[in-house]
Amino acid sequence: MTLAANVEPKPTAAFALSLLAGIFTLVGAFIASTITSLLVPGFPSDLLLIWGSIAGILVLVGSWLLYNNAAQRKLGSTLVLVFSILSMNFIGLILGLIGGFLGFTYKSTTTTTSSSSRGYTPP
Repeated sequence: MTLAANVEPKPTAAFALSLLAGIFTLVGAFIASTITSLLVPGFPSDLLLIWGSIAGILVLVGSWLLYNNAAQRKLGSTLVLVFSILSMNFIGLILGLIGGFLGFTYKSTTTTTSSSSRGYTPP
């Protein structure tokens, strides 16, 4: 009896960079809205907070799709790329672009491991 398990490597570098981009975007949105509300009275800093939070959450969702679901890797990479560009956060932009491109160009190679090293195939 031969047990075969598909072991698929995952794009961990793309996931880590995309995850960091989402975290930096979320933190940057909170910091930017706080500083803007203190320095510029009357500026609608709530819009800045909402936009940055939406972009950061969608970058995080894209990084999760990129890592956990091989069928939706291109969609996750596209989410990371688009919303890291739209986030208006420089660090999140750089990390998101690198992570999104790494995920978009990732080539998975499925390897099959077998518990039996003999080449016998039962009839």
